[in-house]
Amino acid sequence: LSACSSSETAGELVNQQSSNSSSSEVQPVAGDRDPELLALMQEVNLDPCPSPVLNPDAAIPGLPDQIFDCLGDTSAVSLAQVRGTPMVVNVWASWCPPCIEELPLLNKVSRELEGKVDFIGINLEDDPTKALQLMQDFGISYPSVIDRSGDTRAPLMIPGPPVTFFVTAQGVIASRWDGAIPNEKTFNSLLQKHLGITR
Repeated sequence: LSACSSSETAGELVNQQSSNSSSSEVQPVAGDRDPELLALMQEVNLDPCPSPVLNPDAAIPGLPDQIFDCLGDTSAVSLAQVRGTPMVVNVWASWCPPCIEELPLLNKVSRELEGKVDFIGINLEDDPTKALQLMQDFGISYPSVIDRSGDTRAPLMIPGPPVTFFVTAQGVIASRWDGAIPNEKTFNSLLQKHLGITR
């Protein structure tokens, strides 16, 4: 499986402590954004990040309860608090060639399954301006959260992107795919097997 490598092993990453503390509150962060980035966000016009649910039932295993800026709007969100719709969560970066290779497939499937499955990216250790420009180049509409420091690496055991998680409407991680998803047949099989979605 192709993935952009890291100098740390997954085991080493799991033993690290996350620098983000858990939080149940989501605050708007427009004041913290660079004005040029905000202008580019308006130009690219990604969908907003999904709305969190306050105090959701625990999902085990679930996405980490860490707060990240949304690349689609000026909110901040913890994906651990999103409920109600199955999610495809793709960890990616603009510096990662396999991530770029699978973007057209992710974009196509996200458009076809709009309203049935929420697609959201975790933009890992990246420049958000470069990330937005790449999404604009590929005509991507689904949002991403910005993990500037790689805080999701340890809890999600990510040695390098791309990694795609299939998350149920209850917030449970049903499965993961490490490396780029190679083709539509594989993607369809993963959606059916882990989320019960037929495409």
